[in-house]
Amino acid sequence: MMRHRHHPETVAERIDALMGAVFNDDEEDRMRCLSENLAPGFVYISPSAVVDGPEGLSDTFSHFRHDGWRQTSLQRTSDVDIHHAHFRYSWERREGSTMTMEGWSFGWLDADGKIVTIVSFDGLVPGQYS
Repeated sequence: MMRHRHHPETVAERIDALMGAVFNDDEEDRMRCLSENLAPGFVYISPSAVVDGPEGLSDTFSHFRHDGWRQTSLQRTSDVDIHHAHFRYSWERREGSTMTMEGWSFGWLDADGKIVTIVSFDGLVPGQYS
């Protein structure tokens, strides 16, 4: 049986890189970072969107880039919990110093440790939307 070793630190670095990249105004740099960290066939699922690939993830956050005055950012608010190539973490979205949304995400990795899927939920408690 083949076993894959995925280190939480590496996964956390990938997630943090994605969270920064989606707001990067430099398209070439943004797409390079997304492509380096996402597996072929990547899918992002959130309450408002289901998108494929680095381009889809980039497009999902484009309105935040266009409204630069918002100073929008995403930050992990927990360590990455990982087992058997599945991971989860909590996050928050900020506009300047104000937290505007919090939630959690889970996903899985391919054999190379790249992110295959991220499923994101708004709010920390199921069924409660703030």
